[in-house]
Amino acid sequence: MTSLPRLSFGKYRDLVLLIAIFIFIDAGVSVINIYTSHQIEDDTSRINAAGEMRASAQQLTKALLTLDMEMRSGAITQTSQAEISGARLGFLDAQEKLQKKPEGLLKRGLLEPEALGQKVSEQLSQIANTWDPIDREVSPLLNSETLNLEMVSSAVSKAVTRNNRLTQQADDLGLMLEALAQYKTSTMRTIQTFAIILAFLNFLFIVFKFIARLTASDQAAAVAREENERIMKGVREGLFLLTRDRTVGSQRSASLDKLFGEQLKTGENFHQALSRICSLESAEAAENYIDILFNRKIKQVLLEQLNPLKEIELLSGTKQRKGSTFVSFEFDQIRENDEVVALLVSVFDISDEVRLERELMNAESRAKGEIDLLLGVLDHNPDTVAEFLLTARRNLQLINQELQDVQPVGQNYPQLVNRIARTLHGLKGEAGTLSCQSICQEIHDFEELLTPLRGRNKIQGDDLIPAAVALSKLLSEVAKIEVIVSRIQQHVSGRSGDQNSPDPLWETLHSIEKYALKVAEDLNKSVRFEAIAPRLSQIPSSIAGILREAVPQLIRNAIAHGIEPSDERLTIGKSGTGLIRIEIANEADGTLTMTIHDDGRGISASHLRTVLVARGFKTPEDVGEMSDDQVIAMLFEPGFSSLDKANLHAGRGDGLSVVKEALREFDGRLRITSRTNSHTRFIMQFKPA
Repeated sequence: MTSLPRLSFGKYRDLVLLIAIFIFIDAGVSVINIYTSHQIEDDTSRINAAGEMRASAQQLTKALLTLDMEMRSGAITQTSQAEISGARLGFLDAQEKLQKKPEGLLKRGLLEPEALGQKVSEQLSQIANTWDPIDREVSPLLNSETLNLEMVSSAVSKAVTRNNRLTQQADDLGLMLEALAQYKTSTMRTIQTFAIILAFLNFLFIVFKFIARLTASDQAAAVAREENERIMKGVREGLFLLTRDRTVGSQRSASLDKLFGEQLKTGENFHQALSRICSLESAEAAENYIDILFNRKIKQVLLEQLNPLKEIELLSGTKQRKGSTFVSFEFDQIRENDEVVALLVSVFDISDEVRLERELMNAESRAKGEIDLLLGVLDHNPDTVAEFLLTARRNLQLINQELQDVQPVGQNYPQLVNRIARTLHGLKGEAGTLSCQSICQEIHDFEELLTPLRGRNKIQGDDLIPAAVALSKLLSEVAKIEVIVSRIQQHVSGRSGDQNSPDPLWETLHSIEKYALKVAEDLNKSVRFEAIAPRLSQIPSSIAGILREAVPQLIRNAIAHGIEPSDERLTIGKSGTGLIRIEIANEADGTLTMTIHDDGRGISASHLRTVLVARGFKTPEDVGEMSDDQVIAMLFEPGFSSLDKANLHAGRGDGLSVVKEALREFDGRLRITSRTNSHTRFIMQFKPA
């Protein structure tokens, strides 16, 4: 009984040995790749540290100069001191990273030549010699509670005189580290190439030595196919073979026709059969997927997640729904001589699973929506939310009254649609800053209904029926949140006197910051929010109005139109995270200036000219006669947007129109400054009231 295993092992001994060698070589290559990746990470970290050192030195010098100017002018110096501290810590952190000694193979000099390593160490010493005098001057500025101009001037003088030298030394260090990384990469590539050649030669030996045994394996596969055909007659699942010419094989399970509700004929083209029982989109996707599966170079396991027929709803021959009947297709490659000769298709009835999953998803979605709504409201001052809800209800009721009273003459209907769209867009911005996402979504759906009506000169009363329905749903959502806010107000009433009231302006700016981050997340962008504003015990009504109506629109506009995606920003040399900054300042004449700044792609007048012509707003002759300022002013016209497709936050052409109306209401002025690939600033000026 023990002779059979011994004979079997003897038969495949050479194969086992060669496979073991192949695995050993493959494991060696994997270890080398892992080690190489660690080396690349280490080299990248060191090169980045050199760059951080250079940037921190420049930032420190700039901050010292700023501090000097602020000291001379008597301005507040906390921000400059914080920047100095951050720059110093950044430089020290980079210096510490670069001074760490290499370990393991690097320490023994296998991949890092001693000469290059010595040069790096010497360069670090030179940088330390240049940096230490600066650090000695800067440290007292950070540790002293009172600053004097002499201390600051001394630190500035030391930093300015040594900054260029320190920057050049950091650049030289970066070049040395890059040369060292290139040397290591070349060495590792040579090792990897040698190992791969060994593995390839071993693989070729396996192929040529055991080609005869592979032929025998093909015969065994033929026997296995015969057995599979017998099995298909007794299984409950739908099973059939799909041939290389994409036709249905003669062998299929008896339950297959019952699942489909019709007979799948032998020799029938599978794509045509799918077109009868499911949507055309699913059938076309399945056809492409099956083509890939018949490619012998493609491994089935790599494509399982791409299967377009994992869950489909069956249709009848007239493309009407058969009901909640869902099936799942699974495809298994059948190979002969390393060629995919057929696909074994398994069909499962998953109707109950799909129904249960959808019910659970709907329940979870409703529960999550309610929780998110509650958390969003709790995160803001309930009185502020209540005030917004009251304003929203009044505006919506006014829309409802206008829908009832509008006369079907002239341009009354188109003008009403534009007014509704502008009002909704303003409410959406306010709702977003207060985390009322359910209201934002309802308004977005409402805007989707209005989009086909905008730009039409002829609108009938029946066209506005969906708008009335959407308005009713929106009012219901507002009423639901009003109940929640009312209960929260009752719960917290009487407690406000026991607590310090937060600064109302900064509380509003914090809400705007959260809104900006949420918009950026929805648009798959990364932003950093900054605010510079005075402390106020009470917000004047004009400032409150601008913050409530105009600022959310400008923030959303800056992120949607201005801030580039992270990969695009990195390509043009910017930080991957964009900057959104709000500055509020009181001028000497009592005027208040509010600036919304972003460091995005800027406003391109030439691009806007192209969009104006393409969208039919202007003729080529008209835009040719317009100045750049006139072209940019078109951004404030209702219905005009430079985006090709609208989304939840932009693209309907109402955001800047809302800003224009808000400034008109508060008798404000607006200036725009912009530079391509640099920044855009919206500067609003008005008298506080």
